Amino acid sequence: MKHYDVIVIGGGHAGVEAAAAAARRGAKTMLITQGVSDLGALSCNPSIGGPGKSQMVAEMDAMGGVVGRAADRAGIHWRTLNATHGAATQALRAQIDRDLYHNAIIDILNQYDNLTIKYETVVDIDAENRVVNGKYSAGAIVFTTGTFLNGLVTRGDEKIPSGRLMDDGQYQKNDTTTSDFLRGLGFKILRLKTGTPARLKKDSIDFSVCEVQSGDTPHDWFSDGDDNNKYDAVCYITHTNEHTHDVIRENIQNAPMYNGDIQGTGPRYCPSIEDKVMRFPEHTSHHVFLEPEGYNSDIIYPNGLSTSFGADEQDKWLRTVAGLENVVVVRYGYAIEYDAIDARALNDKLQSKDYPYLFFAGQINGTSGYEEAAAQGLVAGANAAAYACGLPELIIDRTNSMIGVLIDDITTLGVDEPYRMFTSRAEYRLKLRADNAISRLGPIGVKLGLIDADVYERKLAARADKIAENDKFYAGYIERNEREIAAYKRDAALKIPADFEYRGLAGLTNELVEKLTATRPENIADLSRISGMTPAGIMVVLRRIKNN
Repeated sequence: MKHYDVIVIGGGHAGVEAAAAAARRGAKTMLITQGVSDLGALSCNPSIGGPGKSQMVAEMDAMGGVVGRAADRAGIHWRTLNATHGAATQALRAQIDRDLYHNAIIDILNQYDNLTIKYETVVDIDAENRVVNGKYSAGAIVFTTGTFLNGLVTRGDEKIPSGRLMDDGQYQKNDTTTSDFLRGLGFKILRLKTGTPARLKKDSIDFSVCEVQSGDTPHDWFSDGDDNNKYDAVCYITHTNEHTHDVIRENIQNAPMYNGDIQGTGPRYCPSIEDKVMRFPEHTSHHVFLEPEGYNSDIIYPNGLSTSFGADEQDKWLRTVAGLENVVVVRYGYAIEYDAIDARALNDKLQSKDYPYLFFAGQINGTSGYEEAAAQGLVAGANAAAYACGLPELIIDRTNSMIGVLIDDITTLGVDEPYRMFTSRAEYRLKLRADNAISRLGPIGVKLGLIDADVYERKLAARADKIAENDKFYAGYIERNEREIAAYKRDAALKIPADFEYRGLAGLTNELVEKLTATRPENIADLSRISGMTPAGIMVVLRRIKNN
């Protein structure tokens, strides 16, 4: 039997970052996924960055991450969003060439001598002995299975068991075993949903009636930049109209989200077009961003038109949109339902509280988005290597990173819909900017072997004047943040025993007892963020801890 320190299951964005992080820490690592096409696959919109997300990309880059470097090679259209606002809310976003990104990911992974990639389906997991497929054993296992857990693609009345629809039109095999395996271990399983729009043939679109959206020249980079990347694509904007909305309303009974065919909960902040029309009847139009899937690609991604309608209905309303009157559909949009775990079963290292050799990252934890998945992957992979090899753990929190905010939110509060990151979720966002990510997390990365010291020093020097200027601009607010952070850290230092019994404590409702028993907050800071928790309830817990 072949033994590895860390086995990562799944080769998407979370899996890639997890495997790379474990390898950078010196762990003998195996990444197992169905096929080479999984690596760095941009299943939905081929873009990286945006509000909250570009900050996480910068934070990953500060710890030697993969995403920023690959995006620099593959970006074809760059824009700084909120450019007229302060640095804390500015966000870099790049449209990405799918093939260039995929190739960049493979090239980066091939640079790790202690990383092995196996292309096969996971059909059996022995948790007690940490054995995968009966032939690979591990010190720690990282699950990064994306939308594949009992994945079900829905398009109108079509239902296809699948984890993803490939570019060639083939449906990729879903995972029908892991959910039952996790359920058997006691994990609570959630059912979530996401979706994607149709892909359109570029030559069939009338761009003359659309608004041109040029990229920034010059532009910033996610990592060190790439002198060979001189791509400069153009994107366009069009809009739906009242006719579009009328057609959707007339056919809404055929939409799986509205006729009961889809049971999973979708992302509130990335709704389907039918959801937008029905939820916001006062809006007479919605933006549609026509974005290329590659620099030389003849396929356009209509960002804003995600749908679960059948092909016939999509044909009807697509051609009511300005510029799309004669559009040719290359591949119709679809929704996908999938299983996820309740991430409250994990600690801040994305490690199972009950099975410390199991780690989880990405959509399996109830999140949505490439950057969210990759960020969790880096943390889970680094900590899986720490567990397997006896290394110091990577511990970050909401006071020093957007990634920490993400992890704290999902492991403390849980999710009732796919979680997406925004700067507004971070109470210390004036300090958690993209420009100073290297100064915040670089030293941690160096200490843990995630990034070389000379690389850190070079990146820090390149950002120094930008960091100093923005710190000076926000000085008063940051000073207040520091006081709030000090109070948070005091609460975080007050640990709650893992076997703490909440039942029978006067002052806690039955509902709170159930939440706290399920979540098992690790400290008072986490306890205070549980929905419904009161100052009186916190004092009750503090007194019991003190008395014990």
